Amino acid sequence: MKRKAAGPVKDLDVIVRALGSRSRPEIPWISKVTGSSLDEVENAVSGITAEAKTIAELMDNIKRTGKSYYAQFPAPIELYALVRLCLPRHLAESGVASGVSSSFMLMGIKANSTGVLHSIDYPVAKDVAQGYESWAIPQGMTSGWAVPKELRTGWDLRKGRSEDLLKPLLEELGTLDFYCHDSPVDVAHFEFEMKAILKYLKPGSLVVADNTYKRAFDRAALHVGAKAYYRRGSSLGAFRLPQD
Repeated sequence: MKRKAAGPVKDLDVIVRALGSRSRPEIPWISKVTGSSLDEVENAVSGITAEAKTIAELMDNIKRTGKSYYAQFPAPIELYALVRLCLPRHLAESGVASGVSSSFMLMGIKANSTGVLHSIDYPVAKDVAQGYESWAIPQGMTSGWAVPKELRTGWDLRKGRSEDLLKPLLEELGTLDFYCHDSPVDVAHFEFEMKAILKYLKPGSLVVADNTYKRAFDRAALHVGAKAYYRRGSSLGAFRLPQD
């Protein structure tokens, strides 16, 4: 990334340290996914520095549970930048857990002054997690417990299985501008979601997915005339429908 000004970059470095080293944004990947120039991407990424206090609150909320880490979206700053660049009105998300991915999309929505995030989560209680402790819900908490209060206004959080809630949500929305899959690895579950969203996508819609089953993801991208791009060294992929 070009470092044009010491202030914003210093702030970005602080945010990356708080989130973990793998959160450092991969500018070329965002550019390929969105079709934006590198300068446009850098400007979008730099906007996250205005949210330093909100991010500090997010991480403090997580640490208060006695753990400094829960399973979370590997590229939260990129997620923010994707929302800023695509200006989506209808956003949907599968998988919330602590709410890191939700928080960064909500920050992007706030900066855009448009859009609503509809999140689906099937909370797994910590005492019955059976090996899934990295995304289990701490005792006394619920899905998205770490999302700062200022971001919750207008956030549509629905609790239940994606298999039960996703299709009714899509029918309710009619079209989908932005979709984020952030659920645990499960091939059948992933294929279900990809098939469910396809007919609701429109020109310019963007789909981003962690824990990606690449064969199904590439097939979904091809179906809508797009190309899937994968973030270096991760299972995170994204594609955007042609805008013409």
